[in-house]
Amino acid sequence: MVLIDKLFRKKGNDNNSIKSKKVDIVPDYPCPFGYKTAWYAINGETPDTVIEKLSLDIVFESNWETGLAQIYSNDNVFVSPLINGFVLVIGLSGPSNITGYDMVRKHARFFNEFFYFGSHRIVDYSAWAKFMNGDLVRAYSYTGERGEVTWNEGNITNEESELGFDKFPISDDSFDDDTDFPDEESVIKIASLWSINPTFDGLNLEKSTGYICKLDSTAMM
Repeated sequence: MVLIDKLFRKKGNDNNSIKSKKVDIVPDYPCPFGYKTAWYAINGETPDTVIEKLSLDIVFESNWETGLAQIYSNDNVFVSPLINGFVLVIGLSGPSNITGYDMVRKHARFFNEFFYFGSHRIVDYSAWAKFMNGDLVRAYSYTGERGEVTWNEGNITNEESELGFDKFPISDDSFDDDTDFPDEESVIKIASLWSINPTFDGLNLEKSTGYICKLDSTAMM
């Protein structure tokens, strides 16, 4: 999964790339996302508690448009305001191998209800995970370009069965004529049932701002 790491890898090594771009704090409506990125959805918290528990460094307050524009450089993530009970941490780097999920596991231990989602269409990467009270309930990850199931842990949930995910391969040698495969739309669908739809389709949301933060992915390893 080295290619996934390269695709998700963020460029730059300081704040100059942020300072050289306009960061707007005028509230705007939440911008749809969910494709070619990874994110956390955390229930029962506030942006302040999420930032504190994940040991994030706040760089700038920002609205959605300029905040999401920053997540593809440095180690930037965008921490959303509270939306229907969830705080979203958007712009996580993709794992280079299964041990890359150690960061997800360690972050999850701080929260009562915690979800991870990710996709990248170039390598056909799809992933989702659900934690309750720090314990893993269910996780699944598949990379179509390599035909690899890189994370399959816990029993399939009712929501996954409802979406037909029980037809997805559970190991690298479990393919047959009835096998179906996940894609980026699969990630959007399960995110919608487990947490919040990242496209915000059908949601009546107010204008708001969040925070551009630094996430040190090595600090938790």
